[in-house]
Amino acid sequence: MKTALECLPCYLRQTLQVARISTADPTLQLTALRRVAELTSAMDMERTPPENSVSVYRAIAEITGCQDPYLQVKEQSNEKALSLLPDLRLEVERAADPLALALRLAIGGNIIDYGAMHSFDVDKAMECCLSAPFVIDDSQQLLQRVRRLGGGGRVLYLADNAGEIVYDSLVVEALVHQGCEVTVVVKSGPIINDALLADAHACGLEKSVRILENGTACPGTPLDICSRELIQAFNQADLIISKGQGNFETLSEAEAEIYFLLTVKCSVVGAHLAAISERSAEDLPGCGELVLFHYNGNSSQGEGKG
Repeated sequence: MKTALECLPCYLRQTLQVARISTADPTLQLTALRRVAELTSAMDMERTPPENSVSVYRAIAEITGCQDPYLQVKEQSNEKALSLLPDLRLEVERAADPLALALRLAIGGNIIDYGAMHSFDVDKAMECCLSAPFVIDDSQQLLQRVRRLGGGGRVLYLADNAGEIVYDSLVVEALVHQGCEVTVVVKSGPIINDALLADAHACGLEKSVRILENGTACPGTPLDICSRELIQAFNQADLIISKGQGNFETLSEAEAEIYFLLTVKCSVVGAHLAAISERSAEDLPGCGELVLFHYNGNSSQGEGKG
């Protein structure tokens, strides 16, 4: 997915938001805004929005001296999700299809996004996701695919944000229960509120699955600059599950079959998703639509229709 004109003012909005979190000095906040304004004027619009955001957040960190402005927020998000986890796990265990419910809860948890959203209500999102229809629903294909894999199937799970990685653990547990060998991928360095190794450890994922850093501090999975280890795991996976907008934006034109799980929080993302899934753009305005989309690489998307 290429960077759109609408992304440029969004970078400035994010800059002001992050600069105010990082420092109380209005002079530094203004300096950060002016630096990012310069960056946007020369951005390569052929690159994906997450790739372009790396230079934005690097500039903010250099100016303010704060390398991880969302650290406290990420810790609070993890704590909030962990407090809900026992009851959610019980619901999943009692469900007629535990994996189906776990997937729904994980998609609902994708509302936790400080890059795309000004504010959000996690409790409301988790409640709504239990009954709200998927705008794109390829869940049955994914469930059938997991069943066909049987024991030993290699699943690569690309995590997105802190907090929601706790809800991801419900999917991971269900996959492990069905005999899959799961690798969960996190970022290698702080960027917005994306999940890091510490966040995966916070919910105990390392006890049952392999945790792999992707080699970047990008809010997505830009394969061109990811680590060799990530690329090897990506190419060898029997099933790739991608969480969140950032991963979708960087992988929506990849030469790979991917199941995208996300809550759509941006009109640009919604329009691009509508185009590649052959849906109506009116169905994906970017206002919190729940999506589980089967992407067949650059081949025809006919099989991906739900």
